[in-house]
Amino acid sequence: MESTTARARKTYAKTVERRSAIARAALDVVLEKGHRALTTSEVASRAGMSETAMLYHFPTRDHILVAAMELADQDSRTLLTHEFLGSEAEKDEWPPRALASLSSEEVAVTRLFFALSAEAVNPDHPARGFLKDHQERAVAEFAGGIQRRQHEGLALPGLDPQAAARKVVAVWSGLRMQWLINPSFDVASEVAHAFKAITGQQVMEAQRRIAGVISEL
Repeated sequence: MESTTARARKTYAKTVERRSAIARAALDVVLEKGHRALTTSEVASRAGMSETAMLYHFPTRDHILVAAMELADQDSRTLLTHEFLGSEAEKDEWPPRALASLSSEEVAVTRLFFALSAEAVNPDHPARGFLKDHQERAVAEFAGGIQRRQHEGLALPGLDPQAAARKVVAVWSGLRMQWLINPSFDVASEVAHAFKAITGQQVMEAQRRIAGVISEL
């Protein structure tokens, strides 16, 4: 006879599988049609279950949109991890252009992100927890990148990595928002330029050039 623990594990696995299917179906709708066109009935149909069963896992449309955004965030983090964490190929142009250009390629996801960001200012909105975690991860990862560049002599040594990272995240978000409204500029280049200005990369590069000239005298 199957034990209680075994049954519980099967139930948990089935729940995870269903939630994943719903999130993937919702993200597919967002990518194809945009988040405003998403309906619970279509997501349920694509996920292969009844709407009632789907709403058991995600009680509202907002919860479903958050699940789609979480999945998109996970996908993009998987794609960008190698570059984002400081590959040699991107050392001179950190953050990687892919970090910003992804916003241009996946406009529908970026629109969803900012729509949820606006709602997340309300304490009871389901997006609040996701956005809080997302911001904290982004700041921590940017801060880690800044610290590495300080060790490499590519960022000001006296810079507070956390404070600088918060500024970078703010600029990154603001530029993407501007781009959504008026995509007449290269957001990737603007993000890279802002990052260099905030971290003092130009100053460090100038100092290295001066030191190189002095060493040759």
